[in-house]
Amino acid sequence: MFRLLRTNLKFITGTEQKPRILITSGVSGEGKTFVTVNLGMTYALSGKRTLLVGLDLRKPKLSRYLTGQPSAVGITNFLVGSAEYDRLIQPTGTENLYFIGSGPIPPNPAELLMGEKIQELFRRLQEDFDCILIDSSPVGLVADSLLLAPFVNTTVFVTRFSRTPKGSLKVIDEIYRDKKLPHPVVLLNGVKASRGYGYGYGYGYGYGYGYGYGYYEEDKKKKGWRRLVGWRQ
Repeated sequence: MFRLLRTNLKFITGTEQKPRILITSGVSGEGKTFVTVNLGMTYALSGKRTLLVGLDLRKPKLSRYLTGQPSAVGITNFLVGSAEYDRLIQPTGTENLYFIGSGPIPPNPAELLMGEKIQELFRRLQEDFDCILIDSSPVGLVADSLLLAPFVNTTVFVTRFSRTPKGSLKVIDEIYRDKKLPHPVVLLNGVKASRGYGYGYGYGYGYGYGYGYGYYEEDKKKKGWRRLVGWRQ
């Protein structure tokens, strides 16, 4: 299903050779980091040199998904001038897939994203990578994601079945109408389909795929929960 998502995004980006995709949501817990990591893997498997960027500076999760621990050095270190560009990029263990963690949580994330250092960062990243996926803060809660509009060419709003508030849809509609973010699309996550549905993929939690890279923390606590990796229903 993530390969299908990658293909559909190709229709959105059109002739753009280097997709730069902002992935956000309305509220926390809708699965944007989960989507970022798995979508990034599909781009890497297609041969693109792919980078995942942890730009949720308020509640970072990307590094924990990939390494199990927060990033000691990341975006915030670069933005305040305490780390050089070459120290930021880390391998994931998957060919063609790299990531930059958020770094320490700053007291002024919005101000950091408005500075000249963020422009320098994306200029260099666009030179070094074929595809950039940005795990950003929920756009329904703070304005951080809107500040990243100049650096991306596609926006994915992750919504989650039975979790996304209806008010988030109004926010998404406003952003679309006012063109605050480029090429916005909505992804519905966390749908549980019936056993008789679809093409026999083994639908389950998440998008219903029989595999996935990572999981939701709250799902680990649920009775009968099974990790997505390598699982078939």
